[in-house]
Amino acid sequence: MSYLNRGWNNAFSSIKKHKGLFVLIIILQIIFVASSLALGAQYLLKILENTQGIIGPLENANYDSQKIEQGEAFTPDYASIYNSYQAMLKNVLVFMLCMAALFLLLNGIIWLLSHWIMQEKKPWKVRIKEALPFLLKAWAAIFILLVPFKIAGYYILLHFIRASQSFSNLTVVLKGLLIASFVIYYFLLVALAVAPYSSWKKFVAKWAKLSVLQFQKTAVIFLIIMVALLISFAALYAGTEYTESVPLLLILGSLCMIMLAVTRIFWIASLQEIDTVSSR
Repeated sequence: MSYLNRGWNNAFSSIKKHKGLFVLIIILQIIFVASSLALGAQYLLKILENTQGIIGPLENANYDSQKIEQGEAFTPDYASIYNSYQAMLKNVLVFMLCMAALFLLLNGIIWLLSHWIMQEKKPWKVRIKEALPFLLKAWAAIFILLVPFKIAGYYILLHFIRASQSFSNLTVVLKGLLIASFVIYYFLLVALAVAPYSSWKKFVAKWAKLSVLQFQKTAVIFLIIMVALLISFAALYAGTEYTESVPLLLILGSLCMIMLAVTRIFWIASLQEIDTVSSR
């Protein structure tokens, strides 16, 4: 377990050397979380309004089969229902695109800055030149892992919702998808940790090496980070449930942001240590 100690020491010393950059990462994380929540709330209200525009006319529709046979319309609001449905689809699509753009750009920059903390000082021209290849590798990993998983998860859930006769069967499927999401997240975090490697060939080789060949060591770090994040967010959840103290909630929220930043840098430093030791 010496690689854990060395990874932690490297991460902590790098944070001490780049305090300003560390503060910037925390600020960007706060902006990312706040923007995501604001975007979600805005589009949720729009989608609910569109849904009401569909449900409202259907609640007042004519369900009398005899009247329908006599030629009375099921509902006179077909156009209203159709327009609300189209608006709902548009809002869902725009929301997903905005969230994807926010995640790819802002979260990508946060990871890039986290790598910069672990690097020796470089001229800004060199850093900016290296930024685009890093982001391209990070985005490629996200698309390769998340997009197929999201599509597959959607159709699996849709199938079991239609076919399942028992809620317990659906619960088993949800648990399976939750476990699968942790596996996907594990491989994604490894990819984001090795994205600074210059060539795509080296990036893929390091990704496979650290996620599969060094699984025993990498998985230990992953579990430690997941437990640390779970504890910090559980504390924030408990604070929102059992207290009305705004200062306490702000402190707990700030601790969650700090924990996210620290664990990300610790993850990068520890994987670098594993890679260094295994290459000797």
